[in-house]
Amino acid sequence: MATREESAEVWYHRGQALCSTRDYDKAVVCYDKALELSPGDPVRWRRKGFALIKAGRCDEALACFDRALALDPEDATAWQRKGYALAHLGEHNDAIACCDRALTLDPEHVLARQSRGWVLGAMCRYDEAAACYEGVLAIDPERGSAAWHRDRMRERRNLEALASEIREAERFVEVPACIRDVARERDYGNVDLARAVLRELVGQAERPAVQQP
Repeated sequence: MATREESAEVWYHRGQALCSTRDYDKAVVCYDKALELSPGDPVRWRRKGFALIKAGRCDEALACFDRALALDPEDATAWQRKGYALAHLGEHNDAIACCDRALTLDPEHVLARQSRGWVLGAMCRYDEAAACYEGVLAIDPERGSAAWHRDRMRERRNLEALASEIREAERFVEVPACIRDVARERDYGNVDLARAVLRELVGQAERPAVQQP
């Protein structure tokens, strides 16, 4: 006769298999069965929380991560995933705090560092976000998703800088429509050129004033 733990293990692995096929709601049912039989396993609470996030049920996921952390407060992955759930609920500062806790426990936790970058990007803190992705690449240079996100953060930072420079330039010159279009259309490929042209136009406008006796 199978023990309760053996039966819990069976249900847990069924949940894992369903997650691998992205059938997250059914996976949650399996994790529930496993937890009914073995409620003191923090990994199973964490895995249920992950499936709930994927199913779009972030409030429920948050409760699972809290249960996992009550059982094992040193679980860096549970802290990272709690942060991910909080970010989806719009609690960005708390999400960053969770990622920071995960990184205190495991400084090379790639997903915690990457999640932190994602949250900072959502807060428009692009330089900090890019630095997080650089940290990921220092640990795992082959992680292409981190390089992609780092580059996107830099593009958004530069686009934001262009928008600010346009507002400042309007005090001195008529800003050409083509430069405004770069900012309005988020034409990342031409941001650097637009900024250079705008600086030259402002410089030309300022030089006669400087040369006056």
